[in-house]
Amino acid sequence: MKRTEPIGHQGWRQLKRGGNRRPLKAKPEGDVPQPKDHGRRSALVARLTYLIIGLYALTFALLSIQQHDGFGTNAFDLGNMDQAVWNTANGRWFHFTNWQGGHSRLAAHVEPILLPISLLYMVASSPKTLLVLQSVVISLGALPAFWLARKKLANDFAAVTFASAYLLAPELEAANLADFHAVSLSAAFLLFAFYFVDQRRYVLFSVFALFAMSTKEEIPLVVLVMGLYVVFAQKKPRLGWAIAGFSFIWFIVAFFVIIPHFNPLKASPYLTRYDYMGSSPRQILFDFVFNPGKTIETLADPMKLDYLRTMLQPVLYLSLLSPTSFALAIPDLGINLLSNFQQMYSGGAHYSSAVIPAVIISAILGLANAQRFVRAFSEALAQPITYVLSGLVLILSISGYYQGVVLPLSDHFPVVTSHNRLAQEFIKRIPQDKGVSAGSTLNPHVSQRERLYLFPDGLDDADYVFLDVTASPHPKDEGSQYTEIQKLLRSGKWGVEAAKDGYLLLSREATTTQLPEEFFTFTETRKPQIDNSRKVTFGNSLRFLGYDLHPKSTKLSGRDAYAQMTLYWEVVKPLQKDLWVTVQVAASQAIIFTSAYQPTLLWHPTHEWPVGEIVPVEVLRVPLQGVPAVDVLIGVRSGADPNDASLRLRPDLSEDLAAELNGDGTMLNLLRLRAR
Repeated sequence: MKRTEPIGHQGWRQLKRGGNRRPLKAKPEGDVPQPKDHGRRSALVARLTYLIIGLYALTFALLSIQQHDGFGTNAFDLGNMDQAVWNTANGRWFHFTNWQGGHSRLAAHVEPILLPISLLYMVASSPKTLLVLQSVVISLGALPAFWLARKKLANDFAAVTFASAYLLAPELEAANLADFHAVSLSAAFLLFAFYFVDQRRYVLFSVFALFAMSTKEEIPLVVLVMGLYVVFAQKKPRLGWAIAGFSFIWFIVAFFVIIPHFNPLKASPYLTRYDYMGSSPRQILFDFVFNPGKTIETLADPMKLDYLRTMLQPVLYLSLLSPTSFALAIPDLGINLLSNFQQMYSGGAHYSSAVIPAVIISAILGLANAQRFVRAFSEALAQPITYVLSGLVLILSISGYYQGVVLPLSDHFPVVTSHNRLAQEFIKRIPQDKGVSAGSTLNPHVSQRERLYLFPDGLDDADYVFLDVTASPHPKDEGSQYTEIQKLLRSGKWGVEAAKDGYLLLSREATTTQLPEEFFTFTETRKPQIDNSRKVTFGNSLRFLGYDLHPKSTKLSGRDAYAQMTLYWEVVKPLQKDLWVTVQVAASQAIIFTSAYQPTLLWHPTHEWPVGEIVPVEVLRVPLQGVPAVDVLIGVRSGADPNDASLRLRPDLSEDLAAELNGDGTMLNLLRLRAR
């Protein structure tokens, strides 16, 4: 007669009485049979997780595309990446010209994953392919987070919570919407790699570890830590040291051989972000080890401490309960915190892509450790505590997401304007086999060509110059960009191919240097509806009528909060010479930003304005970053030097408004912007 497996308390009694029977092998923890209702609930929870992942991927893919179509992407780095991938797809591996530091992506970063990614261009050759891929891959990282939490915590609610906490991390959203970076994909790959190494499924671990390491040169250091996990946590020293050794060799070859070989400076260009510690990797390492006081002082920066808080607070600091797994964050966290480049420790862009998976993994294992601690005193309390702590993680994650993602997006939701759509008329006129020097926001829209440059680079080699004078002039300012354009038009080597509404297409074959009237339409307005009316006359000739603010609220959100302004002006008496507008942003009486030149005043100077014409002057970026509030001041000067206070015109104000003037009585305090 076939023996059945004893189940439950009665089965234990039967087994105990059969003293000469062989004890049955215990089933692995993950294979314990569950009641039917529990199995159905787990299946529903899994489907819910898949739905959340799908909604995330779709939402951020559409947002990324909308941002690109609205010319919110840039040369650094979507233009760079798209040109490199397009060239790779066409047999010129890693080749790009859109950067002064070399003509290979390998001069900047070691990203062999661009090779398989380039195969996607055989299906859809577009920078949008990179944006969609990034959103999809990042979203899939929630799967191993879900699996790991369900296994370690035996709690479906906790599993969904930690999958959601991963997707809700503001640093991850920042990476997703910051153009495209190969390293952003590492967030998902590292989660898959850790899950499979934890399951001792080393073949699948190797696949995802290789994917992760191929996204950037420092990621092998994270995999190295996983190798140490295999050594000390799983007691497999031979395998663990092999993983750690292979990862370390990959890092050494990538950082000390490949990048120096392809970079003209024979070193990583990003070492300058640590030049306060030394000029070479050896000096930086020496300073780090033997000058701990400087290191501690650097790490104690309030902005860096806040950076740590914003990542750990959403997971209730549970990561600190599993220091061995939180060690996965050390390589990238150290790189970010020791840097003097603020964006690396502000939680913006792609710099935290490899930190977030470590935070999620260690938070799951930290809660598992808390479970075991509670279980030692009371088995009955283990799961209730898990529900409570998971619920707090979910609440904090949603709150952090609202503050760090939803509100900033509501301030500047990407839109596609008629001005944006007009750019396509110019793009169609540029042959793909011609070299282009383009402005930053136009750059990724013309990047699928062998020769591409960020204006004003590459003018000796380019056949076309493509600019939007109403957009960001990065890396120049508005005044410098204007001067460069005038030099080109006077050189006799460039002519105006087409120009309209601030767009300017120059070519070597065009003969006219005269800008058509339709180029200047961006300086015109018809019967404006001014949101904030404020009539103030500067001198006796130029009247300020008021301003529009975008977003309309004076409370801004996000780590990189900023506003855009449209100032409305009117000439009340004929002007014999040009007047200039100065916009200053002050925090605690210190000037942190100055806009001295605006495109409207450069291309349509005030001496050309007829009396009574209302002219809009755009100020693209009024920053509120790292401070709780700023004052926005405006003034008018009669000369080109923004630093010469003697050139400023006094505003005609009644006595009751005199308090709104600055110390010398020339700058009007227009409004105050606050952090939300």
